[in-house]
Amino acid sequence: MATITLDIKSELPKAIRWTDTMTKQLPFAISQALNATAFDTRTALGGATRQYFDRPTPFIQNGWRVDKSSKRNLVAMVFPEAKREPYLRANIRGGRRGTKPFEAKFLGEAAGSLPAGSKLIPAVVRRNAQGNVSLAAIRRITGQIGATGRNAVFVGTPKGGNRPPGVYQRGTKGRLVPLFVAVPSATYRPIFPMEQIGTKVVERRFGTYLRSSLEKALATAR
Repeated sequence: MATITLDIKSELPKAIRWTDTMTKQLPFAISQALNATAFDTRTALGGATRQYFDRPTPFIQNGWRVDKSSKRNLVAMVFPEAKREPYLRANIRGGRRGTKPFEAKFLGEAAGSLPAGSKLIPAVVRRNAQGNVSLAAIRRITGQIGATGRNAVFVGTPKGGNRPPGVYQRGTKGRLVPLFVAVPSATYRPIFPMEQIGTKVVERRFGTYLRSSLEKALATAR
């Protein structure tokens, strides 16, 4: 009766060498895959800002950074750049927003009563294409604080009437035009699903990158 005999002894040394090589190259391959996935995640997050934010500025779209992994530290991180983090965090987690630099400047110039910790909500002040008050407008308003006559800017609570505290500009016939209205606090609701976006990228890309990285690493090691 014909038989087939399988003997692994002759191939065992090759298999051991392949396993050793695979073990040595695995951390490097994982690191490469992690980094490629992290940069894909950064790209995906930047693109997603256009879907979830109302006319996001380049400041927001390009706000993501990557800390790369190494074969000794198999962790890659994607996170908001430090200057952008306060703006992005509030839209990712929700909650009260912090004081913006121009608010701190205006509140420091306040004359009369203005509630501590107030946030300034734009009223009739002109905005740019992204719906934000431009830096040029902020500078112009700042330069007019404490001036006299038409276009002078007043920060505080107007006397008489029921006008709320805020930033006012003197218009024609001395009437006050509200540029910003002060409110006790301003909150964001969470609108940007950062974790879900990142998870989808990892699920779709990491396995492919890892297989590719292993193939390249093993080919190089031969």
